[in-house]
Amino acid sequence: MRSHLGRIEGVSVYKNDVVVRRRGGHRQADPPTRGEVKEFSYQSRQRLAFVAANTDVVFSTMITLTYPRDFPSDGIKVKRDLRAFLDFCRRDLEHPFYLWWLEFQLRGAPHIHLLLDWPFPRTRQDRSAICFRVSATWYRIVGSGDPKHLAAGTRTERLRSAEGGARYCVKEACKMYQKLVPELYRNVGRFWGCSRAVIPTCKAIHRCTEDDVRAALEGWKYAPKDDQDVYKLIFGAAHLFPKEDTTNGG
Repeated sequence: MRSHLGRIEGVSVYKNDVVVRRRGGHRQADPPTRGEVKEFSYQSRQRLAFVAANTDVVFSTMITLTYPRDFPSDGIKVKRDLRAFLDFCRRDLEHPFYLWWLEFQLRGAPHIHLLLDWPFPRTRQDRSAICFRVSATWYRIVGSGDPKHLAAGTRTERLRSAEGGARYCVKEACKMYQKLVPELYRNVGRFWGCSRAVIPTCKAIHRCTEDDVRAALEGWKYAPKDDQDVYKLIFGAAHLFPKEDTTNGG
């Protein structure tokens, strides 16, 4: 079957996933002029899931940031608050690597999930101290003046496993719940971001044909059927491909 996506000329193997490289194919028409963002798009969520699943950074802590009863409806303000909080993390939490993404609560308020490779404190006293610092910092940045927000505006927690944060992020990225932008919210901007070190690195590159890819996927329960295109991004298939390059330096 000849795909409109173009001829497969190779694959790039990452920690968990495989990216299919193609040549040719039908060029899509230029997208229309971008208007107001209404949702966390499928393509952006797919990129977030790919980064979370394939980064070499091991996340150990998750912080959730929420707003009080009176919350901003301007993404410029929200991103300014996030940048200020990330400055706090770099200054007070020993420059951790991070991955964040934005969602919306049912009441329309933005909230932010933040994964860090910063080790969560082991003793109760140290945990209480850092949780208070996180809450007080976010409270000050937001400038809410609401004591209830000081007490419940953040959640700082230790991840239960080395892969727990990445799995949680991938699971959340695949859902549309909390991904729609409230009607009155403006200037959404980016829905997620990360430290440079979090960006996945390719483990191997293979020159191969579509027949080679289908042979590698044969018997795998998620393999595309004969009348289906091979996916551009094959989640969870890295173990089916060698981890040594076969590019011969090309």
